[in-house]
Amino acid sequence: MTIGFKTTQYLGKFLAVTALAACMLPAARGQQRSPVTLVSSTTLPEIVGDFDFFALDMKRNRLFIAAEEHHSIEVFEATTGKHLQSVGGVKTPHTLAYVADKDELFIADGGDSSCIILSGADFHQVERIPLTDGSVTGKTDSPDTGYYDSKKRIFYVGDGGKSANLPYSEIAAISVDTHKVVGRIRIDGINLEGMAVDDANDRLYVNIRDKKQIGVVDLRAMKLIDTWTTPDLNLNTSLSFDAATNRVFVIGRKPGIFYAFDGSTGKVVQQQSCVNIADAMTWDPQMKRVYISGSQGLSIFHQQDKDHYTELANIPTNGGKTSFYSPQLKQFYVVHPKTTIDDAGLLVYRVNP
Repeated sequence: MTIGFKTTQYLGKFLAVTALAACMLPAARGQQRSPVTLVSSTTLPEIVGDFDFFALDMKRNRLFIAAEEHHSIEVFEATTGKHLQSVGGVKTPHTLAYVADKDELFIADGGDSSCIILSGADFHQVERIPLTDGSVTGKTDSPDTGYYDSKKRIFYVGDGGKSANLPYSEIAAISVDTHKVVGRIRIDGINLEGMAVDDANDRLYVNIRDKKQIGVVDLRAMKLIDTWTTPDLNLNTSLSFDAATNRVFVIGRKPGIFYAFDGSTGKVVQQQSCVNIADAMTWDPQMKRVYISGSQGLSIFHQQDKDHYTELANIPTNGGKTSFYSPQLKQFYVVHPKTTIDDAGLLVYRVNP
């Protein structure tokens, strides 16, 4: 596979146009500069199809991206965005979790109905943890969404549901130490999306997209204890959590709406329009920013206080709806798929204070 930078002329034009678009909204609001600055763009001409989740290996300066339709894990230099290699051995990779002290990459592989564990040293398969049996259900695109709780050392993976031709879903709790499923949480819904964990209260929040609900899971009892919704919630996909203010952030689609829910009451405290068809959201507690990436671009909100959020920027990203933020590097990444007018590519942004 030949993957590299486009011509200097093309990159220069792309950087200039994107930087101008990024600066227009902040300038109109009297701010000195955009919250992010595009610093590099790496093209991936041979990769076709959507991308999904990211993971970061700080020790080796590597960024991992699941290329779900290319059936690979794409590896990049984290600081520069340079493409390093394409790793096979997976079918439909979705959520990734890199466990640094074990030097292992956990992959929710929908096409294999399992969690695949690869060695960080040479990417050989360390373990395969079977999940929903696709040969029984007739479908093999489960599991998908997930969340790694580094404090509990549990990788929560959404399983079953519509993708496995089942009338319900489960969240499998996988120990990263024993490589075993140590618990299962039944969810009466067939399309689970974004997850986040409230460690202080032993809760897990999950989007039950087919029911237009947010599920609240008691991790002590390992069961669903509550569901929330709001009248205009639709196709709720991305989810994040602010522990300091006890706010659950949820993004709906068609139209794109950002919601802030009170984590105690389940009530919406604020909602605002944002980019549509969002597939990823990051909460940065240091800068108090919410980053939302969708096919229409990147929306960035600032948390003024727990119930008030102001849009800082709305930036085009070549249709990239999957993203990741590294607080260690102060860099934000967006990966976009190949289109009729452009190759797939990774955009790397510097995050400005």
